[in-house]
Amino acid sequence: MESGEPFSEQFQDFYFSTDGGLQETEYVFLKQNGFPQRFNKPESTILRIGETGFGTGLNFLVTAYHFLHAAHLNCTLEYTAIEKYPLSKAQLEQVYCTFKKTWPQLALCCSELLQSYPENFDHIENHFRFKLFNGKICLNLLIDDATAGLKQLLSCASKEDNNEKKIDAWYLDGFAPAKNPDMWQQDLFEALANLSHTGTTISTFTSAGIVRRGLIEAGFNMSKAPGLGKKREILFGVKK
Repeated sequence: MESGEPFSEQFQDFYFSTDGGLQETEYVFLKQNGFPQRFNKPESTILRIGETGFGTGLNFLVTAYHFLHAAHLNCTLEYTAIEKYPLSKAQLEQVYCTFKKTWPQLALCCSELLQSYPENFDHIENHFRFKLFNGKICLNLLIDDATAGLKQLLSCASKEDNNEKKIDAWYLDGFAPAKNPDMWQQDLFEALANLSHTGTTISTFTSAGIVRRGLIEAGFNMSKAPGLGKKREILFGVKK
């Protein structure tokens, strides 16, 4: 992380680029899911976003920043992310020093998350819940494989049998299929669909055919959008 860009030893790839990383998050995940406009709807008292691949938390921080500035007074954010290899608090503090210099608008959100973030993760507890900004934002962090974590969420949802608690928007992140093929499987796409309601939106940085076809088969209408920088295309869609 000497360059300021954290590197994953597991997947031999960078989490993001400090050259346009925030703008990429805003374009790929917020814009394609209709944010921040959807934050300002009084009828949506709880907005639920799900993410595969929490990483450094950049997507969460950017979302939280825009939510705090745009959300209706009655709206709260329930953000659920799954991460198999979480960074330690010391690693995150190092990353956030770079964030605060490069993107000072995220400084408050970085500090708020670090106050609640555990020093280390053990293998006993895999579900952490952080109430931030006086409960305006709640972050649920599951330490697990993406598909296993989604199935855990699905098991909890089926016990409650409450359609209102389904995810409203998905950030399908994580390392590219070429780097992380185990994640991008049909079981994952089906679990995403089962945790969604009609109208749930989804977006991802990849345009790989296996991802597009898998999401369509699972019940999403998928489209391509122009990418940013070297990325030619990305995917976005909505649950039928």
